[in-house]
Amino acid sequence: MTQKKVIAVIFGGRSVEHDVSVLTGLQFLEALDPGRYEGLPIYVDPLGQWWTGAPLTRRSRYPLEEAPGDLTQVMLDLATPAAGRPQFVSFSKGLMGEKRTVIPFDLMVPAIHGSNGEDGSLQGLLDFADIPYAGCRTLGASATMNKVFAKKVAAQSGIKVLPELLLSRPEKGEFLDPETLKKQLQSAFGTVDYPFIVKPCNLGSSVGVGKADDIDGLVAALMSAFRMDSEVIVEPFVANLVEYNIAVRRSADDETITSAIERPLRDAELLDFKNKYLAGGTPGAPKLDTGPSEGMASLNRILNPDELTPVQESFIRESAACVFDALSLAGSVRVDFLCNGASGELWLNEVNTIPGSFAYFLWEAASTPLSFLALVSEIVEEGFRLSGGRLGETDTKTGGATIFMRS
Repeated sequence: MTQKKVIAVIFGGRSVEHDVSVLTGLQFLEALDPGRYEGLPIYVDPLGQWWTGAPLTRRSRYPLEEAPGDLTQVMLDLATPAAGRPQFVSFSKGLMGEKRTVIPFDLMVPAIHGSNGEDGSLQGLLDFADIPYAGCRTLGASATMNKVFAKKVAAQSGIKVLPELLLSRPEKGEFLDPETLKKQLQSAFGTVDYPFIVKPCNLGSSVGVGKADDIDGLVAALMSAFRMDSEVIVEPFVANLVEYNIAVRRSADDETITSAIERPLRDAELLDFKNKYLAGGTPGAPKLDTGPSEGMASLNRILNPDELTPVQESFIRESAACVFDALSLAGSVRVDFLCNGASGELWLNEVNTIPGSFAYFLWEAASTPLSFLALVSEIVEEGFRLSGGRLGETDTKTGGATIFMRS
């Protein structure tokens, strides 16, 4: 009998998107095929402490209390264990002193949104330790988290994007000067036509987004965004705003595939974090310990909207696939677009390498439907393929780089 692979799903994290990450992580654990995999929950609390234990799979367990007695605090072993499998290590007091316990696993699935999880930092750590993981590699994760860099890659590929002004957080004790801001807007856009959209450059989808109708509103929106990120983007506001999202993945046959297209519905002018994740009620509130949490799937949306023309649909699908390939992405990636509903003009907005709920609902509504269970299995198996044999030989003799004599 083949032994089940242990899949460590890491979620939570030191990010403003901590709570949504918990929902996404629990959804992934719930959707793992029990005949093939054994799920291992790894929760990172807001202080950066790592925990594991069966109670973590219950949504009613959050928010976590201080020093929970029913969970085990763990650390990731960065050395290569003799057994060859990566492992977590925990320490506890025993009769003979400190007791060391190891928890082996086979693959890690990052489900941390935004900072310190989706931005390449966690992926870089796993690469450093040669630990197999699912989803985007370090380069793709870090490149897409920086919205300006991702837009430049898209523009170089011939994809339309909005112009932007990138601003850095003022040094401590300094203030934003309205007159200087006006000159920067003039230089970036040619004319200073309000309103503008303000958003952090290096955070997840819709976090910290604000609208500025005048210079005072711009200063206020910038100061709010600078609390979350050291770099902030200012973009023109798209009139008659309609948003479209699509997911992209690569099949086992190395074919780039796109999902259904969604048009999120909102009850405000902007599709900000509150509208995106809390539409239709607090995500995860119903069915606390039975069935998948709702997360992004609870958002009011129209799937495969019929107002899209063939030209618009082609632009969305081809642009999403193009940026996915250009940045060598992996997993289930969501690409977001902005549209002027009156003119029909479209722009690529941003790329999310770990979207809420892994965008499974877009795959369920695709022309060739894919269940959440099947999507999760594909993400896991792709992770094994991408992680296999990443490193070559590391002995100094192999590279002819030996300096110190070895016995």
